[in-house]
Amino acid sequence: MTGGLGRIGRYGIVGIGSNLFCYAVFLGLIAASVPAVPASGGVYILGLTISYLLNRSWSFRSRGSHASDLPRFLLAYGIGLVFSLVSMWVLIRWMHPAFAQIVTTLAAALVIYTSLTILKFGGSPHHAD
Repeated sequence: MTGGLGRIGRYGIVGIGSNLFCYAVFLGLIAASVPAVPASGGVYILGLTISYLLNRSWSFRSRGSHASDLPRFLLAYGIGLVFSLVSMWVLIRWMHPAFAQIVTTLAAALVIYTSLTILKFGGSPHHAD
């Protein structure tokens, strides 16, 4: 159980850092009059590279190959992307895009982490830290 908590903690740290950076980019895009949904999608893709590298090497401490890990990661983040775009599309009807992005990001993080675990990204979800 401790290993899982360590991994989710590292995942959270990576997520907070990369999402703060991406949120700043999102706000800049909104300020530049980029519509919220495409801005959200673009920022998502930006964070994908950062997230793959840090989560693979540190959060999940993968022992697998890129050939094994990358498709699982992309599938989990693809699920997260669809979730994020639908969430953003729904939420901007009731709240400012800046707040909708925060809600979307937090909810998508849970969807993605669950997907990564189910897909066994980085090896078995029960491997030792």
